[in-house]
Amino acid sequence: MLKMSRRRIGALAGASILLPRFAHAAEINWKFTSSQPAVHPSSVRYMEAAERVKQKSGGKFEITVFHSGQLGTDIDTYTQVRIGGVHMMVLSNVITATAAPLTSALSMPFAFKNYEEVWRAADGPLQQLLRKDLEKAGYLTTNKILDSGFHHITNNKGPIHTVDDVQGLKLRAPPSPIQVSTWKAIGAAPASMNFSELYTALQTGVVDGQESPASLTKTTRLYEVQKYMSVTSHLWDGWYTLINPKAFGRLSKDMQDLVMAEFDQAGVDARKDLLALNTDALTFMQEKGMIVNTVADTSSFRKKLKDVGFYKEWKEKLGPDVWKALEDISGPLT
Repeated sequence: MLKMSRRRIGALAGASILLPRFAHAAEINWKFTSSQPAVHPSSVRYMEAAERVKQKSGGKFEITVFHSGQLGTDIDTYTQVRIGGVHMMVLSNVITATAAPLTSALSMPFAFKNYEEVWRAADGPLQQLLRKDLEKAGYLTTNKILDSGFHHITNNKGPIHTVDDVQGLKLRAPPSPIQVSTWKAIGAAPASMNFSELYTALQTGVVDGQESPASLTKTTRLYEVQKYMSVTSHLWDGWYTLINPKAFGRLSKDMQDLVMAEFDQAGVDARKDLLALNTDALTFMQEKGMIVNTVADTSSFRKKLKDVGFYKEWKEKLGPDVWKALEDISGPLT
């Protein structure tokens, strides 16, 4: 008979106390991916949602959240969710638009004046049309899109007050059809580059500035290489929680309801977190020496976009139903 020492028996007994509540393997294992760091509010809230799913399913359903792009770039994992290699992810609507073009509507420049209008768009009839476009592209999504924030312009040339101040300004723009076309129409000189290259490009003057939510400018320390921030709120950016439809279809009805409820709650919680984060970021960067001004009147930008036919072009791209749902909130754009 195998004999064990008292020390070994004690060690095993102690280890058993540390065993998780659900020691057996989960029946359902999903992978969730995000390019955001672990400390980002969206990652924190998603990990909370995943834990609630595990607890409320009695340990049967486990969702592992891979943050910080551990499973690949946004573009790569966007494809992986569609084909089923990854089960869920969070992705900006400006990137979902590469496969579901109607989702560009949420980032129509100067369409929304405040968060009341944003959430009317993101939670109302317009969103229902955009979700159908995502389904056509091969994705399900939860009901509550997350907030990334209103975008503002930073640069090293000077404060921006009207559309005249951005003429010829070299701005880094993400590879998003609506954002690149916006800056071309306005008269700036957009330059597409990976975000990882931006800090050095700003530092060396390859580009004059960039546009992003205040929280991103803070967390990536761009305030160190940018002198001016103009609060233009020129477009809003939101993040979809995407789900592989086949994987979702294999779940029982109660598990489907559980996933939707908990990740919708994560979306609502993250909205509050991001609003606070963006507000605090503006104060922080002023304290760090950035010169911040608020553009109270954006009519010159909107007029420029209308005069060059930008809104008319996008009305044709998005179609009459989406455009009407957008203008029901924004007012006439064309």
